[in-house]
Amino acid sequence: MLVWGGTFTSARLLGSELDPVISAFLRFLLASSMLLTLLYFKEGRFPRITVKQFFYVLGMGLTGIALYNLFFFYGLARTEASRGSLITSINPLLTAIGAAIIFKERFTSIRIIGFILCVAGAILIISKGDISSVLNKGVDRGDLAFLGCAISWAVYTLLGRFVGSDLSSLTTITYASTLGMLVLFVTTFDHGLLNAISTLNLKTGLNLLFLSFLATVVGFVWFQDGVKHLGAAKAAVFIYFMPVSAVFWAWLMLDETLTLILVMGAVMVISGVYLVNRKTN
Repeated sequence: MLVWGGTFTSARLLGSELDPVISAFLRFLLASSMLLTLLYFKEGRFPRITVKQFFYVLGMGLTGIALYNLFFFYGLARTEASRGSLITSINPLLTAIGAAIIFKERFTSIRIIGFILCVAGAILIISKGDISSVLNKGVDRGDLAFLGCAISWAVYTLLGRFVGSDLSSLTTITYASTLGMLVLFVTTFDHGLLNAISTLNLKTGLNLLFLSFLATVVGFVWFQDGVKHLGAAKAAVFIYFMPVSAVFWAWLMLDETLTLILVMGAVMVISGVYLVNRKTN
């Protein structure tokens, strides 16, 4: 989540230079190339998967890679990052509900309180205490795109639980990223892919490198490890650390003020994550 906290800013900078579809494709073209290389050198081969596993991984590629990123870049091009963060913050709750229904993961009163604390803390951080400034606007296509992000990521996380015990996290993410990248490639037709590549500059390249290597190769593999060991709902709630992380980086790198409201929001998120993940007797 420390890495993912910077993705909204990086993707927004990238979106100002490239078409959303091109941005999403190039991110996962680079990430898939790195993942395939890493997987081959680590395993000495490309692990074989069953037909059933293939369809689960394909589903992960369609939802968490292709659809999520198309919605993500499209949304950032049409609405504020803070508003997008607020809308996508419902995805851990969607994941938890899905996990309770599909995997019978317990939804205790303590965990419900934890989720409420996380949501409230995230809202405080994202809105900087002025919730009306974020909500006082009609629903537009950018908002719907971020809602699509939340739903896509919830489905992706739940699908990851199905393959978690059978495949390594690296294998799962490599195949999901590659399949998702191929789907994204199809969407680049008529979007001027070659022309966009020819106009890449240093700023665009650095943002692509951050999004592909740190946010995807490192972040996705670690998140899949979390789903594998904690379960879908417990892993998903850590996503509420993303706004905390974003505030931390803004304070550290951009010298932005760390207000009492932001500290209160961070404490609420940390407390909520603890309550959701605490061991019960």
